[in-house]
Parts: sequence; C-alpha cells; structure tokens
Amino acid sequence: MVNPEEFKKRIEVFIAQKYKVEFLGKNFDQIITLLTELKAEKIYKWIENVIEKNIQPILVGSKKQYKKWIVSELLTFRYPFSIKNIEYRILLVKVKNSIYIEFHFGDHKYYDKVRKELDLKKSSY
Repeated sequence: MVNPEEFKKRIEVFIAQKYKVEFLGKNFDQIITLLTELKAEKIYKWIENVIEKNIQPILVGSKKQYKKWIVSELLTFRYPFSIKNIEYRILLVKVKNSIYIEFHFGDHKYYDKVRKELDLKKSSY
C-alpha cells in the first residue's frame, strides 16, 4: 500500500520546480492506496522518463482555452495501467518549454472527462 502524501511528495521532488503541481482526480488518494510499491516505482520511472524527454507528448493544435493556457501551449503525457482489472490513466500536463501544471489520476470515466477538457478527445456523438 502506498501513502498518498509520500507519493505526491516524491513526484514533486522529481519535477523539481517552484510552481506547485496540482494533483487531480476523482478518488485520487484512495486509488494511490491501492498501488503496490512495484506499480508506484513504475510510475516514478515513467515520470523520470517524461522529465528526461524520453517519452513523446500528446500534442494538440487546438485554440481552445484550458484554465489560463491555450491547449496548443500544453504537452500531455499519458500512462495507462490497471489495478485489480480496473483500468486507470495518468495524465501529466506541462506548459511547453516551461512548468508541469497537473498530475491527473483516475479511472477511464475521469480520464475521458479530462481528455475532453484538454481537447484530446472529440465527442463521438
């Protein structure tokens, strides 16, 4: 079982920036407690790879506003995994050539909601 506060602190250490990253997601802390140490280590390694620019971001050319940025100014990194046959996703959002602003952690329904806000998913209706 992983402690949510320790998990957040470790990610903040990896990111090492003055701007505070928002940790967002429905039941974020509850989901973190379901992680095994091995899964948490894999997430930490993924974050290191993102920071070292070993992972390609999702880029969107949208002019849509997202908080105080235009979506085209953002880079989004995605990490899928499962716990007890439930699919979860992490989205790490960064401003191009600048700061990391959000760390989203949630189930697929939450993930779809965030993807729509970031203009990463178009409605299929």
